[in-house]
Amino acid sequence: MKRYLNNITRSIGALALLGLAACDYIHDDSLPLCEYRLRFVYDYNMKFADAFQHEVSKVSLFLCDDKGNFLMQRQIEGNELKENNVKLDLEPGTYYALTWAGLDEGSYEWPQLTPGVSTLQDIRVRTLRNADATQPNELEPLWHALDTLVITGTAHEDKEISLAKNTNKLRFILQDTEGYSMDVDDFTFEITADNGYMDYDNSLLDDPQITYLPYYTENVDIASAGDDPDIAIGDTLSQIVAVAEMNTMRLMAGTNYRLIVRHKDWEEDVLNINLPNYLLLTQMEGHNISAQEYLDRQDEYSIVFFLTPILCPDCPDPDEPDEPDEPDNPDNPDEPDNPDNPDEPDEPTPGPGPDDPPHPVVGYACYKIQVKDWVIRLNNGEL
Repeated sequence: MKRYLNNITRSIGALALLGLAACDYIHDDSLPLCEYRLRFVYDYNMKFADAFQHEVSKVSLFLCDDKGNFLMQRQIEGNELKENNVKLDLEPGTYYALTWAGLDEGSYEWPQLTPGVSTLQDIRVRTLRNADATQPNELEPLWHALDTLVITGTAHEDKEISLAKNTNKLRFILQDTEGYSMDVDDFTFEITADNGYMDYDNSLLDDPQITYLPYYTENVDIASAGDDPDIAIGDTLSQIVAVAEMNTMRLMAGTNYRLIVRHKDWEEDVLNINLPNYLLLTQMEGHNISAQEYLDRQDEYSIVFFLTPILCPDCPDPDEPDEPDEPDNPDNPDEPDNPDNPDEPDEPTPGPGPDDPPHPVVGYACYKIQVKDWVIRLNNGEL
């Protein structure tokens, strides 16, 4: 009898749960309509953790039928994005859902679409650039996803949309290994890559090369004493490093995207390297993933180039005048330069300060780099 009652109890509980979950698309007015909902995640990163709410501020969702015909576009932002539980009013069937999150008219262009006329293959995104193919602006972060939705209409259903990030930020730091100061205005930075035109499936389309330029530069004092009382007056209180922050679109393994750093006074490049190959040197995270997945999951890099100055003792100092200064009183060389106080010695000519090398710098050699926490020592020609 007890066993019989237990079976009855379990059956009643199952029926109650079934009643709570029961729904119908159109046939039974006594049941609520079955709903299909989407939830977005951004865990395709090196933390393998969802950062969607922290990073994404708007989503453009493009819906097409099972033949790829464009049906509608949904703009998801504000409270709907915050709740991240997007309800779709679609009849049962199979659909394509193409997501471009972060689309912004200041950074990208995409076609005007017409329902019933445009297709899934038309939904392409192109990075804006100047007429000379340079891109000096900070790009809005951009994510992509392409999913198939199958709506049965016989139960409440949901789908998780996993986004992959297309944009990358890179912060480059030039530091003199001998402790001399550098000036960011003496250098130019550029990344050249043909990665600005994305197809509906996030593959790259043929497109002219873009030259990405810094959107931010600064000189940073990394050795300033500040208010430290333990550093005496007269000690070296500064070492200036040159900093440039840049962005680029999706980095692809096996490509020859170049990072080029030049000095305004030299013909030879300070740095000219294959950027994807160089960044893959940092793949020491312990994750068993491909080179492309690593580049897709990483989206920010802080990179220090430790540059060893090449000095030229026999080269003329560009800061010295071409002709020596004439004495203050050329008609009477015996007259002191300081007639008001002849016993006081003349002011000494300033020599090289702690920020200045003793001889002109004619180039740099790079033997060590640091990407995030990874230090890589290079041999000649490795870059």
